[in-house]
Amino acid sequence: MKYLRHLFFGYFIFVLASAQALAQQEQLSFADSQKPADVRVIIDVSGSMKQNDPSNLRQPALELLIKLLPEGSKAGVWTFGKYINMLVPHRAVNDQWRADATEKAKQVNSVGLFTNIGDAIEKSAYDADSPSDQYKTSLILLTDGMVDIDKDPEKNQQEWRRIVDKVLPGIERSGYTIHTIALSDKADTALMDKLALGTDGLSEVAHTAEDLLKIFLRAFDQAAPVEQLPLTENKFLVDSSIEEFTALIFRSSDEPTKLISPDESEYRFDKEKSDVNWYKTNKYDLITIKQPLEGEWQVLADIEPDSRVSIISNLKLLVKPLPTNLFVDQVTELSLLLQDDNNTITDANFLGVIDVDSTVSNNQSKQEWPTKLSQAQPPANGIYATELNMFESEGSYNVSVLVDGKSFQRKFSHPITVREPFAINMEKMVVGGREKQRIKVRAHSQLVVPEQTQVVARIKDPKGRSAIKPLQVNASDEWELLLEPELEGLYQIRIRVSGKDSNDVEFNVDPEPLSFSYPSSDNPFDAMPVSEPPKPKPIVLAEPEVLVEEEPEVEVEPEPVVEPEPEAEVEPAVEEPEAEESNWLLYLGLGIGNVLIIVLAFVAYKMILGKDDDGLAALEEELEDQGPDAKDKTKPEPEQSAAPEMEDIPEVSESSDDSIDLSSDEISDDDIPDLNEDQAVADEAEELLAGLQEPEEPEEPEETDGFSLDDFSPDSLDDLISDSDDENKP
Repeated sequence: MKYLRHLFFGYFIFVLASAQALAQQEQLSFADSQKPADVRVIIDVSGSMKQNDPSNLRQPALELLIKLLPEGSKAGVWTFGKYINMLVPHRAVNDQWRADATEKAKQVNSVGLFTNIGDAIEKSAYDADSPSDQYKTSLILLTDGMVDIDKDPEKNQQEWRRIVDKVLPGIERSGYTIHTIALSDKADTALMDKLALGTDGLSEVAHTAEDLLKIFLRAFDQAAPVEQLPLTENKFLVDSSIEEFTALIFRSSDEPTKLISPDESEYRFDKEKSDVNWYKTNKYDLITIKQPLEGEWQVLADIEPDSRVSIISNLKLLVKPLPTNLFVDQVTELSLLLQDDNNTITDANFLGVIDVDSTVSNNQSKQEWPTKLSQAQPPANGIYATELNMFESEGSYNVSVLVDGKSFQRKFSHPITVREPFAINMEKMVVGGREKQRIKVRAHSQLVVPEQTQVVARIKDPKGRSAIKPLQVNASDEWELLLEPELEGLYQIRIRVSGKDSNDVEFNVDPEPLSFSYPSSDNPFDAMPVSEPPKPKPIVLAEPEVLVEEEPEVEVEPEPVVEPEPEAEVEPAVEEPEAEESNWLLYLGLGIGNVLIIVLAFVAYKMILGKDDDGLAALEEELEDQGPDAKDKTKPEPEQSAAPEMEDIPEVSESSDDSIDLSSDEISDDDIPDLNEDQAVADEAEELLAGLQEPEEPEEPEETDGFSLDDFSPDSLDDLISDSDDENKP
């Protein structure tokens, strides 16, 4: 499968993605590696740098670059916010320039209001229309933001397009290289990549301010490469051809650095010598020694990576310029030679005793590809060459060359970033509790024309169903697609990119497939059950029979109607509070009604059967047996207010009839029992009931517009999340 993929990409990579880079590479020669450097540093001083570079490490990074620039090169420094300022004049580098530039570097600050990247590039590349072939010109752009020239987003977007469509093509034609350093993940990396890849420059992101110094140094190595000596086990070998060496020693501790010469002499920062220039900071030492003693030197320090020893020598190792950026499966060539007094060494006796080795290493996987370039028979033309064809995966690589001539040594190192022709990025987004996936596709080749390119995605859902969806190109020349998954499970995505390049060459590219699971493992909604909603506990109420047992009592006690407290505490308060309240009122009303019926029946009985004193006495005796006295025999009653006593109803005088004829004119008002008194008793009982302390009702939940536990059922969970999503949309 991988072999077929390589075949598929072969034509595209060499014709489309790297045609321009390869053409430029073929035009380079060994002479280009000897050109002096013209380095132009462009530093962002906008206000956001206060957060992204709080310690202002831009100052020491710039100071290091100023001190490392070799004599004979040219350099200048520009700062930019809303306006562009030439902080250090663009001139030839010498001692006076270094002194002035070091003093000016202290003025780097973070007070700018905007981020005028386009104008800064144009001002620093002021001579791009008439470039000089005497120098290798490089721009090092350091920024933490995006194109920002106005409060109006439309004007910023217009400026972005101007940089890409007008400024960048002019830089490409001049042959200048742009190295970009983004000091924030929020920087416009799409623009940074366009500027760097369009000119075969370095594109790096400093995730922390502490990374800035090392990345700045790598950009400098690309802009102004110098010869180096191998530094192995804190030792390096100085030969008689070396006129000067500069040791840059990064320390991992506060212990002072010392140099031990071949004659055991000790060099220290606090021990001045006429032939030594020693510059020290809290992170590194920069030591330059002229006319050093021949032999093995030793460094006494806790050395960190990126330490190196650069030299000025008549005996030079020249390496044909290598590309900074390659695409997966692209092949390039490593070619090198040795020169003495600017003449290529071809003497077989000299070349026959030296060892020339190259090593390509992948910085992520740590895999290495060593190659021995020197053979039994040295090359007749003095040029050692090998093909580099190991770039089969994305990542950062390093190409190194080591020349060991027994009495001398030389070292060369060069970084290469390998990319796919198209960058595919997928990021998760959570909006209103709803998980979404956004897919972005960006072209790494400047030959790709967005208007002539189509990007589509085939999405396969967890049920195996497929759908084709196009990606839309945005204002930053990226293709985007927003996916809103509905089903739980694994989603698989395949991307197809097709179209015509600026040379009218057709291409079709199928990048590696993507996949994601919904919901993701870090989705907080995973903890909520979606297949089976929680079953609410039943509401426990007092049995209505309790009230019936107390019906004979005029005196109503609070216990039967008060719900048991432990049960009430475990009740889910959010479940239909209105229904619970209506049930309580219903039971209370039934109790009051039953009491009233008993009272009225008792009064009527005395009125109608007044003569039957024995029967009445028996009834009263029965009621007393069922009253509070009977309950007192079994359990003590809680203390409560005394119930009103009932008045005795006067007995009806005897007559010949068993009942009173209320229709007779001879009956006076005094003869009729006062029914209003009985009604007063009933009213007083009702007031007593109304005054009883009712159980504390559960706290009313917030209104949720129809919210209930049924909303968490399997059939409606998606609707619930979807509704929530809609409500949270801007």
